[in-house]
This record gives sequence, structure tokens and C-alpha cells, in this order.
Amino acid sequence: MTTAPYLLLDTGLHIRGVNPAYLRATGRSREELTGAFLFDAFPDNPEDTDSTGVHNLTTSLERVLRHGTPHDMGIQRYDIPESRAPGGFRVKAWSPVNSPLTDGDGRVVGVLHHVEDITTVYESLRHADGSGTADGAGQPTALLRDVMLALAFHQRAARLTGPAAPVGLSGAGAGAGAGTNGTSAAGLARRDALWHGIAHATRQGPPGRGCLAAVCDCAVRELPGADAAVITLQGDGAQSVQLATTSQWGQRVEELQWITGCGPSLTAFVTGEPVLVPQLDQPSTRWPLFTDAACRIGVGAAFAYPLSTASTTVGTLTLYHRGRGLAKPPADAEVFAQIAAAVLLADLEGDITARARATADRGDINTAIGVLAATQQISTNDALAWLRTMARNKSMPLADFAREVLARCPPEMPS
Repeated sequence: MTTAPYLLLDTGLHIRGVNPAYLRATGRSREELTGAFLFDAFPDNPEDTDSTGVHNLTTSLERVLRHGTPHDMGIQRYDIPESRAPGGFRVKAWSPVNSPLTDGDGRVVGVLHHVEDITTVYESLRHADGSGTADGAGQPTALLRDVMLALAFHQRAARLTGPAAPVGLSGAGAGAGAGTNGTSAAGLARRDALWHGIAHATRQGPPGRGCLAAVCDCAVRELPGADAAVITLQGDGAQSVQLATTSQWGQRVEELQWITGCGPSLTAFVTGEPVLVPQLDQPSTRWPLFTDAACRIGVGAAFAYPLSTASTTVGTLTLYHRGRGLAKPPADAEVFAQIAAAVLLADLEGDITARARATADRGDINTAIGVLAATQQISTNDALAWLRTMARNKSMPLADFAREVLARCPPEMPS
């Protein structure tokens, strides 16, 4: 039986099935919910004047019913009625995903509402950036939202659920899909303990250091032999963004790969497979230029893990050991890679995207300056001044105008 909470809705948004995990998460009984209109059972908290739960969930469900495609709502503050205190509400934070249910002809006949209850993290980290007391109203702050969304990714990744309604979902119209948990209880307990350590590090860390930095810090603290950890957002060509590193030494080792054009992080990114090198100075090492440079600054071992979505690899987590080599990779290193991937995916629509875009923008601007200087036989300062003037005249961002210039063959520049 799956431990994930599920609710089965018909096209009129009446509850037709509910599993025990959902009942536990909401503190309600099957008799209370089965047949009820969703928003009669779960109205907005009248004491929270900023509540958006009913509006946002209605919008998501209508979208799923109309388009027949799943919708991930991200993080949603949605308080629920307190069954033990009539009229009262409990503060709750969720990560909901709504998926269409179709009949044999492909028509949408209902919605499977799946939530991850992440209230514990929400409550424990409300003070992370001065957001107020734990019982205050309002939506999660940006830092707290990143932590919770990453945790939701982690929780979903830890479960294997069938394509239809999960086992344990009972009620009118409930299906009989397969739901299992493919991870041992001990493994989940260890992973959860690591998550709590990362959440604590996020809360206690200095301002400006987010979840990815906490993952790196916790990896060095928890993994014997890991003296530095680096998370890099990789891209096509020569562009990369170091998102988090535990030391200048680790940063320097990572940068050596971009200087030499080879190394474990680059290989893990290209292949999508972990690259584990417990003895870096062995003659069989694949990257002689990187190996020589890395050994000179004390690197004895390197373990690079790809950070991947379902369809592509977006970055790497690389652990470096200083001194003599190791016999094997640190235990739990793969778990940290899974956590890093979850955090990275949660952040991709936020600050990371902006930083990656800024890096690409700088590269295009510098390339345009170089091309103009070479083809027009002017100085790079004059080329930059011309780019800025023309971009301002056209009311375009400088990077966009630089890309427009690069699209011309050869670049045109008035005398």
C-alpha cells in the first residue's frame, strides 16, 4: 500500500475515492469525505485573509479537466478544518500534483489528486529568513519554498506508484493500480535523516546561502573522505555555473576541468553516469592533463555524479578527497546526489535559471564585442560602446541585441 496521500475526484469535483494516507494527512474519516464536494470538505481558512488554496486548486483542476494533462502546483499553503475543534483550522503546506483519469476512448472522466504533506518542514523553517512566527498566516518565503519543493521532489522520488489509482485508494470508481515502495525502511530512514540535516544547515547558514550550499556542507560533514563538494550547472559548449562549493580548493579543482577540457565532472555530465575515481594518480586515468594538474594541488580521489531529470542531465555533484586515494566512494554519496538533483530541479525555475541566463548573456555579449572588433577593425571598447548605444536606441536588452548582431553574416555596423 502506498504511503502517498491520494484523492479521486469526478468531473464535478466530488470526492469518489480516498486512500488511508490521505485520511491520516487530513485527519478526516472516509465517511466524511466520500461523495462530498471537494471545496465543501476543504474550504479556505476564513482567518487567513491571504489564503489562495481554493482559487489555486480550482484553477489547477479545471486546467487538468480541460486539457487532459497533469499539473504540478509546486508549493501551496492550504489550511484544513480541525476535526477536533469545530470552526478551527490547522496550518498545512502541501505539494499537490493533479493528473487526468481517462476512459477507454481517451475522455477525461476524473482527476487523481496527489499531495505530499510537507507541513513539518514548513513549520520548522518559518524563521529561516525572518518570516515570522510558526502560527502566522501567509505563503512560504522564497527560501522556505525552495526547501519544501525540494523535499517534495525527494519524497516522490522515494516512491514507485502504478499508472492507475494506487493500491489502498477505495471508493466509488477507484481503480486497482499497483503501488509499492521500492526503498528499504532503513534506507528511507537514513535518507530522511540526511534531509533533516540539510534543512537544519539551510536554516542555520549565513544569509544568501541556500539549499544547494547546505547539501554541499552536509556532504562534507557526513561523508568520510569527502573534503570538498561542488555542484555545477552544466551547459552546452564552454558555459557552466558553479552553484555551490564548500571551499576555494574545491572550486579550483572543478575549474581545472574547464581549463583542461576534461575530467570527472565533465565526463559524468556527458555520459549521464557516475564517474568514480578512488585513485586519481593511477596510470589508467582517462584525463592526463586534468590528473596532472589536480594531483599537483593535492587531489587524491574524485567522485562525480550526474544530476538528471527524466530526460536530460542538468548538472553534477562532485566530491573531492585531499591526499592519498581511497578504497571506494563514500557511503551515502549517491543519496546526496539524489538530494542534490531534487534541490537543483526545485531551483531551476528560480535563481539558478537567472544565474545561468546571466552567464550565457555575458558570453554572447563578449563574443559580439570580439566579432565586431575583428571585422570592423575597431577597439573592443568602441565595439562595446556601439553595442550599448544601438541596444538603447532599439529599446532592447544588451544581450538580445548582441545575439541579433551575431545572427548577421557578416555583422553590419554603420560607419
